[in-house]
Amino acid sequence: MEQTTTISSRTESLPPVRIDISFSLIMLGTTIAWSVNDGWLLYFYLPPEGQGVSLVPLAFYGIVILIARIVNAVITPPIGYWSDNLRSKWGRRVPFMFIASLPLVISFFLLWTPPLQSEAMTNLIYLGVILVLFNITQNLVIIPLGSLLPELADTDHHRVRMTSWSASFQLIGIILAGLAGLLISRYGYVLMALVYAGVMLPFLYLPFLVLREKPGRQIEVAQRMGFMESMRATLTNRAFLMLTAAGICFWTATTFLMQSIPYIVTEICQQDVGTTTYFYMAAVLPLLACYPVINWLSARYGKWKVFSGSLLASAIVLPGLMLISPALPIPLLTQGLIWIALQAIAMSGVTMLPQAFAAEITDYDETITGQRREGAYYSAWSLLGQVIGGVAAMVLSLLFLLGRSQIDPNGPLGVRLTGLIGGVLMFAAFLLFFKYPLRYLSRPAEKS
Repeated sequence: MEQTTTISSRTESLPPVRIDISFSLIMLGTTIAWSVNDGWLLYFYLPPEGQGVSLVPLAFYGIVILIARIVNAVITPPIGYWSDNLRSKWGRRVPFMFIASLPLVISFFLLWTPPLQSEAMTNLIYLGVILVLFNITQNLVIIPLGSLLPELADTDHHRVRMTSWSASFQLIGIILAGLAGLLISRYGYVLMALVYAGVMLPFLYLPFLVLREKPGRQIEVAQRMGFMESMRATLTNRAFLMLTAAGICFWTATTFLMQSIPYIVTEICQQDVGTTTYFYMAAVLPLLACYPVINWLSARYGKWKVFSGSLLASAIVLPGLMLISPALPIPLLTQGLIWIALQAIAMSGVTMLPQAFAAEITDYDETITGQRREGAYYSAWSLLGQVIGGVAAMVLSLLFLLGRSQIDPNGPLGVRLTGLIGGVLMFAAFLLFFKYPLRYLSRPAEKS
């Protein structure tokens, strides 16, 4: 119980909300970038038959995405280690974020400007190179940013507040990204990318007018762990391993969902591509409404129970994609909107609470190592995200061989199966999270 006292004994002191907003604005900017990519990059390079010209060979798309992710995954742990051990007058995290934000925006734009407007290996190579650049710069922003949360918010109360702000701003980013369908249908992909690049820049840079790191967090040179020693300490943290194992499942399921939405809209619900905006709204608005409820439930029952319940609910709702059918006496559009709204409600705990678990894991690490090594953990999770994104893209492109279009002999069977597979993955995450060893920290506070 000595560790419990060490972790939970910090005094309650809430800094101004402007710190939470500054942190969350950068989160909003990065969310726009990855949301647009997750939602449209696959559709852009491999549109359904009859919806445009494929720009890359279908069989090789997923392989190139996976290779690009793996290349970036190799450099992700050194970024986290460097972020933990950097010594500068601006702190450990801010210099990375400031320098990498502009290249992140530029590489995002370049993803939508392939050299040829027809299927070609040249486009495939171009996509791989730019994706490597995009993922590197994205990691240089999001790893230090994620590592800042436990530093800026060192009480559970403040972490819940900051997590609520950042999750809400992420949803705003997803709403803005959801407008991509309207921009694409009216102006095309290049102008869409230019508009979003212009929107992201102020979100990424204005917070530096306010955001400051707390003093006293930089690790003395004589006390630094070596890179391999730091990796071993991270990989032997059982709480980290259990959250990561569950994360592999629920992150893969959510990635499947994000990348499949345009196909769900056009091929299952048989709507115009511009209708994707309504699907994003139907997902985001319920999430925004649910976050205060998740806060209340976490305080009353503990965040572990709420998170586990959200995983189970998602496992039940996701396979409902298989049931959307013209045979039902409900318009296909209405069926799709109902399904995605229910899925958003079910997933609200999954999308909001992981940051709170991550913060307590880094606190637990400090009781073992005596150092604040947030970067080591957030880089590991970022690495995992890179690999999952690449694997998901490869699996989806192969899954779509079973059918991604109404014109295919099997119809959009591959698209429908993403819901069933996602449900199985969510249930696996639910089972795995029973082994999370810090459940005692997730209990509700006792009433005085």
